[in-house]
Amino acid sequence: MRFEELDAQTLDQIGTPEDNAKARLLVENHQVKHGYRLPDRLRGLVLDEQPFRVEVRIKDDQLTYVCACPQEEGEALCTHVLALLRAWNQEPEKFLNQAELKERLKKYSKRELVDIILDMADRVDAARGVLKEEDQGLDDILESIDRVMEEVVDEAASLAEAEVKLKRSQARADRLAQSGRLAEARSIYFYLLDNILSLEERFKKEQLFSPDLKKELFEEYCQFIHEDRHLEKELVQQEIEQLESRTPISLGELDLSEVKRELALPG
Repeated sequence: MRFEELDAQTLDQIGTPEDNAKARLLVENHQVKHGYRLPDRLRGLVLDEQPFRVEVRIKDDQLTYVCACPQEEGEALCTHVLALLRAWNQEPEKFLNQAELKERLKKYSKRELVDIILDMADRVDAARGVLKEEDQGLDDILESIDRVMEEVVDEAASLAEAEVKLKRSQARADRLAQSGRLAEARSIYFYLLDNILSLEERFKKEQLFSPDLKKELFEEYCQFIHEDRHLEKELVQQEIEQLESRTPISLGELDLSEVKRELALPG
């Protein structure tokens, strides 16, 4: 099954009549926003009393999804997932192809990109909020990660909402790395990864957060270690020991042995 093969008749079969009726209304009322098409998934924002971020994948001919609404695991597809799929089915051309967008943006000059960003800031309040976040230092970013984790523990935010916020911290780390501040970027990646493993250890759930998020954080963390010519080896050793102290349930398939060999660390 591919997203291109999902027609209205198929959607009628995978959702309840009531949920499909609500999903149609959300699409008709233009409440599905910011649609993105990635190679293996669709992403979007569905406005339904409050905004819900939705991501849908097709893997091994099965639909998997993440939605920030309080839908119980194992239930039928929620209204917001159905709305995103119906929006895609009706107007796939309105979904931005993220890979193509990245390639297109690479063709712009720095001056042109600055003009585009300033224009977006004039049009979209959220864009201004993101630009203000750029002033945050390392401590501010780490504190923001702490707040996200506290929200998860207190059930003040869903896991999907938490992942969105954590990815924003990840994006800030990437920008630090691009400006040559590899040590700070690595510290943020370590802090993200360690906090996620800590929560999974606490709740005794190996996949409290999505495996793809953990894998991406782990791979980038290792990459920053490889690239940093001024690596603080003792500090990294402490980070690795901290990660390895996690239970096998939370650590999962994250294998630090290659990094340890490269740094000539014991074990």
